[in-house]
Amino acid sequence: MVPGGAGVSRAAPPAVLRAAAALPPGPALVFDVGLVKRRMIAARAQARPQGVELLLALKAVPLAVVAELAARHLDGLDLAGPEEQALAAELPPTALSLTWPGDVEIGRVRALATRHHVTVVVETAAQLAAAAATPGVLVAARLADGPGSRFGVMPDALPALVAAGGGRVRALHVHGGALATAPAVLAERARRACDAAAAADLPLEQLDLGGSLHGFALEHATAGRATLAAALAAARAAVPAAVRLVFEPGRLWTEDAGFAVGRVLAAREVDGQPVRVLDLSRLCHLRWSTPRLVAPPPRAADERVAVRFWGATCCEDDVIADAWVPAEHLAALEVGARVLFAGVSGYAAGWNRAFAGVPAARVETVA
Repeated sequence: MVPGGAGVSRAAPPAVLRAAAALPPGPALVFDVGLVKRRMIAARAQARPQGVELLLALKAVPLAVVAELAARHLDGLDLAGPEEQALAAELPPTALSLTWPGDVEIGRVRALATRHHVTVVVETAAQLAAAAATPGVLVAARLADGPGSRFGVMPDALPALVAAGGGRVRALHVHGGALATAPAVLAERARRACDAAAAADLPLEQLDLGGSLHGFALEHATAGRATLAAALAAARAAVPAAVRLVFEPGRLWTEDAGFAVGRVLAAREVDGQPVRVLDLSRLCHLRWSTPRLVAPPPRAADERVAVRFWGATCCEDDVIADAWVPAEHLAALEVGARVLFAGVSGYAAGWNRAFAGVPAARVETVA
């Protein structure tokens, strides 16, 4: 690893550095699940006094070890699709929220309901009919969070869906949408949902306000950033006490926990700028991530040059990151050198794939 400047993360946990050094050649993603666990425990400690439950949106880090952590340290999991449902099949009994983005095998839902407390989220008449015919599940209508929402039924269409359910719809699910950074945003989202339920004569037992909570601080509030505890308290105050209030964040759990490892395949200059082509790829391995080169801080007097790190696919958009690196350390980025990036989201594990000779990244976890 080389000293760097802008576009650089200063450190990685020792366990991540050891794992990166021991990896065989080839692209890799490394997740610090010890940090994920600590974030889960800290967030739940803030949520429970507020009467709020927290689920893991498994799509945000679809790894079996993280699903197991959520079953132990959170109130349950939010699932979508057969792969995620399969990961939950053998977990200890917990709460599961199954969102219906497309075709769902209702037999699998029935099997999960024999083991877990299952909520099935629907937004069409066909989905409602299948869910309502499934014994032992709570049926939730997916509610649009405004006229620009791509998900859920609009409030004026909710009464018809509730009526079609014959009393089976007793919960609402709201997609989190844009990142929330103020408690008032969550409170307003909660109030709109409760108003929609009342207007639709829906006997609201449960309200799931989705995710997008990573804009709140788990510990100390900073300028422009409120604490998670304050945000959850604001939402709870807007919802009747008898209603179970749930959130299902994703990125919140893996903030600062994801890393990527690659090796330099080619070192050259393009238009006078040093360029390094890696066996790692942003398009294959690092979607929904903001990679930052991991390196020690430079000395104040260091002359620095801007280095661009490219992925190995043939797409010209496959740029991993730019970083300022001391000129004397460019030799540490020659062919064969191992390079480590921070800023990798858990979603990268879900998007991870091979393409045109670029292999999928191996996925490792450290505690």
